[in-house]
Amino acid sequence: MKKVLAVLAAIVLLGGCGAKKPQGGLVNASYAGCEQIKDPNAEFKCFNNKLSGYLADEYSYPEAARSLGIEGKIYVNFVVESDGSVSNVKVVKGLDALLDAEAVRAVQALPNMIPATFDGKPVRIQYTIPINANLK
Repeated sequence: MKKVLAVLAAIVLLGGCGAKKPQGGLVNASYAGCEQIKDPNAEFKCFNNKLSGYLADEYSYPEAARSLGIEGKIYVNFVVESDGSVSNVKVVKGLDALLDAEAVRAVQALPNMIPATFDGKPVRIQYTIPINANLK
Protein backbone atom coordinates (compact mmCIF):
# COMPACT_ATOMS: atom_id res chain seq x y z
CA MET A 1 0.00 0.00 0.00
CA LYS A 2 2.87 2.39 0.77
CA LYS A 3 4.26 1.73 -2.69
CA VAL A 4 0.90 2.55 -4.32
CA LEU A 5 0.67 5.77 -2.30
CA ALA A 6 4.19 6.77 -3.33
CA VAL A 7 3.37 6.14 -6.99
CA LEU A 8 0.10 8.03 -6.71
CA ALA A 9 1.83 10.92 -4.95
CA ALA A 10 4.34 11.13 -7.76
CA ILE A 11 1.57 11.14 -10.37
CA VAL A 12 -0.69 13.76 -8.83
CA LEU A 13 0.34 17.24 -7.77
CA LEU A 14 -2.57 19.68 -7.94
CA GLY A 15 -0.42 22.79 -8.01
CA GLY A 16 0.20 22.45 -11.73
CA CYS A 17 -0.26 18.88 -12.86
CA GLY A 18 -2.79 19.78 -15.54
CA ALA A 19 -5.66 17.55 -16.46
CA LYS A 20 -6.50 14.30 -14.74
CA LYS A 21 -4.77 11.46 -16.56
CA PRO A 22 -5.76 8.00 -15.38
CA GLN A 23 -2.70 5.76 -15.55
CA GLY A 24 -2.72 2.03 -14.98
CA GLY A 25 -6.31 2.08 -13.76
CA LEU A 26 -5.87 5.19 -11.58
CA VAL A 27 -8.82 7.55 -11.27
CA ASN A 28 -8.13 10.62 -9.12
CA ALA A 29 -10.27 11.67 -6.19
CA SER A 30 -13.27 13.79 -7.04
CA TYR A 31 -15.25 16.48 -5.30
CA ALA A 32 -18.98 15.90 -4.76
CA GLY A 33 -20.83 17.13 -7.81
CA CYS A 34 -17.88 16.56 -10.18
CA GLU A 35 -17.87 12.77 -10.26
CA GLN A 36 -20.66 12.57 -12.86
CA ILE A 37 -18.65 14.52 -15.45
CA LYS A 38 -17.40 12.06 -18.07
CA ASP A 39 -14.64 14.18 -19.65
CA PRO A 40 -11.49 13.81 -17.47
CA ASN A 41 -10.32 17.35 -18.26
CA ALA A 42 -13.69 18.87 -17.35
CA GLU A 43 -13.93 16.76 -14.18
CA PHE A 44 -10.44 17.81 -13.08
CA LYS A 45 -11.32 21.47 -13.74
CA CYS A 46 -14.50 21.02 -11.68
CA PHE A 47 -12.47 19.40 -8.87
CA ASN A 48 -9.98 22.28 -8.86
CA ASN A 49 -12.71 24.94 -8.98
CA LYS A 50 -14.74 23.42 -6.14
CA LEU A 51 -11.65 22.83 -3.99
CA SER A 52 -10.37 26.37 -4.61
CA GLY A 53 -13.79 27.88 -3.97
CA TYR A 54 -14.23 25.99 -0.72
CA LEU A 55 -10.79 27.00 0.54
CA ALA A 56 -11.32 30.63 -0.48
CA ASP A 57 -14.52 30.70 1.59
CA GLU A 58 -13.05 28.74 4.51
CA TYR A 59 -9.68 30.51 4.83
CA SER A 60 -9.84 33.37 7.32
CA TYR A 61 -6.89 35.76 7.13
CA PRO A 62 -5.46 36.16 10.65
CA GLU A 63 -5.67 39.76 11.90
CA ALA A 64 -2.14 39.70 13.34
CA ALA A 65 -0.74 38.74 9.92
CA ARG A 66 -2.94 41.37 8.26
CA SER A 67 -1.54 44.11 10.51
CA LEU A 68 2.00 43.02 9.52
CA GLY A 69 1.10 43.09 5.82
CA ILE A 70 2.20 39.49 5.23
CA GLU A 71 0.95 37.83 2.06
CA GLY A 72 1.98 35.18 -0.44
CA LYS A 73 1.48 31.48 -1.24
CA ILE A 74 1.40 28.57 1.16
CA TYR A 75 1.76 25.03 -0.18
CA VAL A 76 -0.20 22.43 1.75
CA ASN A 77 0.08 18.68 1.31
CA PHE A 78 -2.72 16.30 2.29
CA VAL A 79 -4.04 12.81 1.67
CA VAL A 80 -7.53 11.88 0.52
CA GLU A 81 -8.05 8.55 2.24
CA SER A 82 -9.76 5.54 0.67
CA ASP A 83 -12.94 6.52 2.58
CA GLY A 84 -12.83 10.09 1.15
CA SER A 85 -11.70 11.79 4.36
CA VAL A 86 -8.76 14.21 4.45
CA SER A 87 -5.72 13.39 6.60
CA ASN A 88 -2.00 14.10 7.04
CA VAL A 89 -2.40 17.82 6.40
CA LYS A 90 0.91 19.67 6.56
CA VAL A 91 2.57 22.75 5.16
CA VAL A 92 5.37 21.92 2.72
CA LYS A 93 6.30 25.51 1.89
CA GLY A 94 5.12 28.04 4.41
CA LEU A 95 4.94 31.78 4.65
CA ASP A 96 4.27 32.70 8.28
CA ALA A 97 3.27 30.63 11.30
CA LEU A 98 -0.17 32.29 11.61
CA LEU A 99 -0.98 32.01 7.90
CA ASP A 100 0.35 28.45 7.74
CA ALA A 101 -1.77 27.35 10.71
CA GLU A 102 -4.89 28.82 9.12
CA ALA A 103 -4.12 27.06 5.83
CA VAL A 104 -3.84 23.72 7.66
CA ARG A 105 -7.11 24.39 9.50
CA ALA A 106 -8.92 25.25 6.25
CA VAL A 107 -7.70 22.09 4.49
CA GLN A 108 -8.59 19.93 7.51
CA ALA A 109 -12.13 21.35 7.25
CA LEU A 110 -12.60 20.01 3.69
CA PRO A 111 -15.68 17.83 3.36
CA ASN A 112 -15.28 14.16 2.48
CA MET A 113 -14.51 13.58 -1.17
CA ILE A 114 -15.07 10.73 -3.56
CA PRO A 115 -11.88 8.69 -3.09
CA ALA A 116 -9.40 7.91 -5.83
CA THR A 117 -9.52 4.41 -7.24
CA PHE A 118 -6.92 2.09 -8.66
CA ASP A 119 -8.31 -0.67 -10.84
CA GLY A 120 -11.74 0.06 -9.35
CA LYS A 121 -10.67 -0.18 -5.69
CA PRO A 122 -10.58 2.91 -3.41
CA VAL A 123 -7.05 4.05 -2.57
CA ARG A 124 -5.32 6.86 -0.71
CA ILE A 125 -3.97 9.69 -2.86
CA GLN A 126 -1.74 12.60 -1.97
CA TYR A 127 -2.17 16.18 -3.20
CA THR A 128 -0.24 19.40 -2.80
CA ILE A 129 -2.15 22.62 -3.30
CA PRO A 130 -1.21 26.30 -3.22
CA ILE A 131 -3.25 28.60 -1.02
CA ASN A 132 -3.00 32.29 -1.81
CA ALA A 133 -2.92 34.42 1.31
CA ASN A 134 -3.64 37.88 -0.07
CA LEU A 135 -4.70 40.99 1.77
CA LYS A 136 -7.20 41.99 -0.93
